[in-house]
Amino acid sequence: MPELPEVENTRRNLVRAGLPGCTITNVNITWANTVKKPSAAKLAEGLKGRTIQDVQRRGKYLILPLSGGGPATFMIHLGMTGRLRVQPLSEDPDPMTRHFFPLDDGRELRFVDGRKFGKLWLVDSPSEVLPTMSPEPFDDGFTVETLAESFAGRKAPVKALLLEQSIVCGLGNLYADESLFLAGVHPERPASGLSIDEVARLRQAIIESLAAAYGVYDRARDQH
Repeated sequence: MPELPEVENTRRNLVRAGLPGCTITNVNITWANTVKKPSAAKLAEGLKGRTIQDVQRRGKYLILPLSGGGPATFMIHLGMTGRLRVQPLSEDPDPMTRHFFPLDDGRELRFVDGRKFGKLWLVDSPSEVLPTMSPEPFDDGFTVETLAESFAGRKAPVKALLLEQSIVCGLGNLYADESLFLAGVHPERPASGLSIDEVARLRQAIIESLAAAYGVYDRARDQH
């Protein structure tokens, strides 16, 4: 499942591809269950003629502010296997492409989603969709103190709590395991039993594991 580094890599790839500034000229939704709000037909109609102003991210959610009237935000969750590609209209799509968004420059934004667990929204504000989330792991608000407060009184295994987006947004199984290993903390330890030094090590390990993943994706992007 795409976690924070994979979603951030997708965001950076879309920006690099020049998606901001492109206008959506048409919409083809082939799996209506992906659309969570409004209906698939209303989402398609609401996106036509709208210009994508930016590609942002919050946790595992991609946020595309739109120009013009109507709901101002197109939001995407990649689910378990989702990928977004900007490709020429003339290029054959991946067989697992579920949704097509032709653009005004002769290209197309394509949502490849083999398992069909991706999600789409067209809403006035991201707050209509986003759950309660912690500060981003690279933000100043993600501190040892806030992480320790999240663990206080919680006897659940520390790994289970790391997967809660209100505690560490964007983290999933892969980077939770990596962070715990780097910090030398057993995943089944009760979270409330961690010392402040262990919490500090864990916070630093989360940042380092995510930064390492960012670096891998950035180097791969620079080679293409």
